[in-house]
Amino acid sequence: MKISKIILLILILPTLAFGLHEYYISLTKVDYVAEKESVQIIMRFFIDDVEKVLENRTELPMELATNSEHENANRYLESYVRSKFKVDINGLDQNYTYLGKEYEHDIIYIYLEIKNVKEINTIQVQNAMLFEEFEAQQNFIKLTLGEIQKTLILVKANDKEMLKL
Repeated sequence: MKISKIILLILILPTLAFGLHEYYISLTKVDYVAEKESVQIIMRFFIDDVEKVLENRTELPMELATNSEHENANRYLESYVRSKFKVDINGLDQNYTYLGKEYEHDIIYIYLEIKNVKEINTIQVQNAMLFEEFEAQQNFIKLTLGEIQKTLILVKANDKEMLKL
């Protein structure tokens, strides 16, 4: 069942990357790299969805991924991510570094990192991004912690999940 959901996501997301879409999904990869004592996070969203949320929050035109992108778009994006995305490791809220963003076709990639993570016994991920704008939004979280791989599907009614190792 889990594998079929992952395969479905892998097949659907690239086909939706061009033109208008009617599915509201995101994919966030959370990888623990033990030798670097680092949790590396890559988030993928449709640019137009993120742009709509930022414009509604700021009441400013963002024009993401264009030559007219708002000069403070990156700052507004970081603030939004920090307000909607949380990670607790071993019961402690983690402060992550916002590394930046980049665009590819209709997708925005957002990069985060948590440093100095010596071991993970429990990890809780909360991702409430885009829920205020899109009722049908689903945020897929793919966790890779050494040999353990787990996919979580977060929705507005349940925007966080915990994994105990």
